Amino acid sequence: MYGQQYSSDVARRMMYGSRKTLELIDSENLRSVSGSGVLQDIDAQIIELRKERQKLFDQRSAFSKLIRDRSRQEELNEIITEAVCGGSLPSLGFAASADNAANEHGDNDLLVSLNDIHYGACIDNKWNTYNSDICVQMMRTYLDRIIDIGKRHRSENCICWMNGDAISGNIHYSIAVTNKENVIQQVTGVAELLSEFVAALSSHFKTVRFVSVSGNHSRINPNKDKALSSERLDDLIEWYMKARLQSFENVLFDYDKVDDTIYTIDIRGKTYCGVHGDYDLGDQKVHALQTMVGRPVYAVLSGHLHHNKVDSVQGIKTVMAGSFMGMDDYCIQKRIYGKAEQMVCVCDDTGIASYYDIDLSNINSI
Repeated sequence: MYGQQYSSDVARRMMYGSRKTLELIDSENLRSVSGSGVLQDIDAQIIELRKERQKLFDQRSAFSKLIRDRSRQEELNEIITEAVCGGSLPSLGFAASADNAANEHGDNDLLVSLNDIHYGACIDNKWNTYNSDICVQMMRTYLDRIIDIGKRHRSENCICWMNGDAISGNIHYSIAVTNKENVIQQVTGVAELLSEFVAALSSHFKTVRFVSVSGNHSRINPNKDKALSSERLDDLIEWYMKARLQSFENVLFDYDKVDDTIYTIDIRGKTYCGVHGDYDLGDQKVHALQTMVGRPVYAVLSGHLHHNKVDSVQGIKTVMAGSFMGMDDYCIQKRIYGKAEQMVCVCDDTGIASYYDIDLSNINSI
């Protein structure tokens, strides 16, 4: 080992010392490697690898979501197209002679609510009976009242505002079990019904404008905390109506959609702001809406609470229209009494000159 002749005891002691020396050398080499940053470089490369792996995972998740969304939209379009082509859609069956020429130079317009129709709901309790067939009859009665009011005031134009919950939807279990139609049938049914309603009005006014915003009952995800405000089935209704009424030259869909929850429209020089109402409960929200719109607002149009109400909040008029549905199981559980009603406002250059509460609750059977 050492090139010399040593006794076993001396050689053993020398080996102990050599082993200590080798251990010290190994320890110095390890510190040298650590000090050179090799281990840090390896750790950094591992971190970068994990980051790239996470990026790839996120890209795959985003791509899968895009495929799901597009597939769902294509499926909705196919179902709606099939329902339209099938011809199993409601009809107003309303026929009237055109007399809009008489009102071409009127000094006022009608503001007609079409709020909270909840088409597809099927209700039968002590206080109320409602279904899709009764909804059609209500539309007929409502149409007659609007035409009469228009003649009485010699109104020039008509603005129909549908501020959400046109369908019953499936956001709660109690609603889902009482719906007569599934959500696709609800969308196609109420879209055709509203198309015929607006078409009938177009023969009595110089122009008919249709404005809308989505409500909470048409959200795709039942969980309101996870549902996106831009994913509401109510949006399909206006899309359908634009295609259905494209040959009607005096039917217009021109208004300023601030976002998916707010719109504005000008009527005789006044700015009206429209919302559904589920995000706008409380007087403080009225001025918040004016700030979000970015210009002075004359009136805020809303629904959601299922009753007619006209008020003023620090100089801004608030107009809330009722519902076609009336009292359902939710109202009974919460002890909320109400009736089916809508509202027609007569608007001139000073604002809302007068308004009519239209009671639709007397139509309760077919």
